Amino acid sequence: MKSTLQKVSEIIAKANDLFYNKFDNVDTLMGIMDKNLRNQGMKADAITIDCIAQNKKIVVLIYDEKPNTIVIALGSKEGDIYSSAEYALNELSEAIIIDIMEKNFIPQENYTS
Repeated sequence: MKSTLQKVSEIIAKANDLFYNKFDNVDTLMGIMDKNLRNQGMKADAITIDCIAQNKKIVVLIYDEKPNTIVIALGSKEGDIYSSAEYALNELSEAIIIDIMEKNFIPQENYTS
């Protein structure tokens, strides 16, 4: 596993654990795609966070040509992308990931940060 992918996956794994401690009624699944995208011709790795009950997915992309930038895409389990944003790798934190998870996986009428 590449060092950037390992670093980002550790941040996301910690954030996922903290998210579950805060919202233990919301199940999420985390996955690492370190070969799938490359087999499809994309020069990138990805980490996914799925919330099956909400039919939502967060995809964190690490492109080879942008090693200091992370792209976070929000969408559905089917692969539809609703929005995406870039983050500097050195600014990525558990707090940012938890905030994204809360805003996307917690129904807004139940959301209090």
